[in-house]
Amino acid sequence: MRPIRIAVADGAVANLDWIMPLAKDLGCELVFGPVETVEQFAKTTLDCDGVIVTLQQITAEKLTNKPDSLRVLGRAGVGLDSIHLPTCVDEKITVIFQPLYAMEEVANHALSMILALHRGLFSADAMVRDFQWGPATEVAEIISLQDSTVGVIGCGRIGQTVIRKLQPFVKQVLGYDVNINGPIDGVTMVESLDELLSRSKIISLHTPHLPSTHHLIDAEALAKISKGTIIVNVSRGGLIDESALASSLNTGHISAAGLDVFETEPLAIDSPLRQAKNLILSPHIAWYSKSSGPRLIQWTLLDLFMHLSNKPIKNGAFATGPF
Repeated sequence: MRPIRIAVADGAVANLDWIMPLAKDLGCELVFGPVETVEQFAKTTLDCDGVIVTLQQITAEKLTNKPDSLRVLGRAGVGLDSIHLPTCVDEKITVIFQPLYAMEEVANHALSMILALHRGLFSADAMVRDFQWGPATEVAEIISLQDSTVGVIGCGRIGQTVIRKLQPFVKQVLGYDVNINGPIDGVTMVESLDELLSRSKIISLHTPHLPSTHHLIDAEALAKISKGTIIVNVSRGGLIDESALASSLNTGHISAAGLDVFETEPLAIDSPLRQAKNLILSPHIAWYSKSSGPRLIQWTLLDLFMHLSNKPIKNGAFATGPF
């Protein structure tokens, strides 16, 4: 009987030291290769029991042309919008993802952006480097954080971690999440997105990207936000209409914004965000720390191996199945 064989998509592992020792300990065989096209996906996963991916697009066509051996797909990460889950169900492919691996890191990144934008740190730094020494009023519209209301859109695991970290800094936290009916300690849950947008001076997004949440923050939503508000998104780029946000930043209606995620990654050369005012950009790194990087890939590999060995998984959750 051959060992369990798992394919790893090119680009899914930044450092092979994160995965090879564990594979050896498990007695698991790994194969590496591209999965960008239907043909590549089929070739890389040939005779494999599972496959590990990150943000690679796993389309219905790839899944229906998979080898018969492929039984489980490991999403090394949280978001599932890059995987065609209905086809996974039809093809009886179990999908395992990792919602817990970087809650603290993502929340810390959001909090760091909020605090830096609130204090105008990037504007202040640029002013000093440009040999200017203007009054504080020229640095940024620095609101009183301890008197401010923060709105958190999406109050799942990461959203609640952000809330816990923000509460000591702010006057009030509003939460909006259509999937949460019960109370959250210290949070005022609102029934409509419009209410959250109109009452918040800082808005942080932590909701999945779904057809129902695509461009949740568009030109119409931005117009409902009070002038001088800060927006941070470390969730999914598709939640925000980037052209509308850039326009709102340039007119000064939105005071500042911080984005770690974008509709197209890497960020397009001609993206209007590159010229937008008072905007912090980071290259989809909110998830990363020296601990979370290895943790993610090791948890994913271990969960796939356990599932394929007919044992309970230890870290992740099932998005489909288990089959």
